Amino acid sequence: MLALPLCSRTEGFPAMPSHSSSAAVPRVPIAVPRTRRWIQTQLADWHVHLDDCAKDSIAVITSELVANAVQHGAGAILTIGLRINPIQRRLLIEVHDDSTTLPTARSASPDAESGRGMLLVQRLSLNHGFERTDHGKKVWAELGIPAQPLTRRQFLTGPRRTVRSITRRLSGRRRSRIRQLPGGRPH
Repeated sequence: MLALPLCSRTEGFPAMPSHSSSAAVPRVPIAVPRTRRWIQTQLADWHVHLDDCAKDSIAVITSELVANAVQHGAGAILTIGLRINPIQRRLLIEVHDDSTTLPTARSASPDAESGRGMLLVQRLSLNHGFERTDHGKKVWAELGIPAQPLTRRQFLTGPRRTVRSITRRLSGRRRSRIRQLPGGRPH
């Protein structure tokens, strides 16, 4: 597993780390729960705060993408990609396999036990898709995540104006609210 920290800067706050990592898993049914656990571990290691709805959506989407690759993909190994950008509040899950056959939506009868996976992915994700790659295909889903709290360091190294304002408030020093008009009279 490879973790590559990336950085971005937005809206006057210090760089909040974006993270990405990938893992190779065998294309067997046990890959589904192993991938779910790996993603949970990665998000915990990155200190990503998730509500129950986000956790459930991540689990269902991961299960569906990996199960589809196991059942319909090709090759002995799946590559799982995970990227998060806390500022944009986005999580991207990718599953790569060696098959060049792109997924197609199926309509399942009400009593069918399969055929609803991509519909679930569509409903639970903000965006999803698939594309051919040099070695097969990639199927992906992008999810929204809750706003992430700023760490103390990120907060304290933020815009100088914010830090000065907070320092003034904490020290009790305040700017005079009386402005002087030209000529020396208070306004």
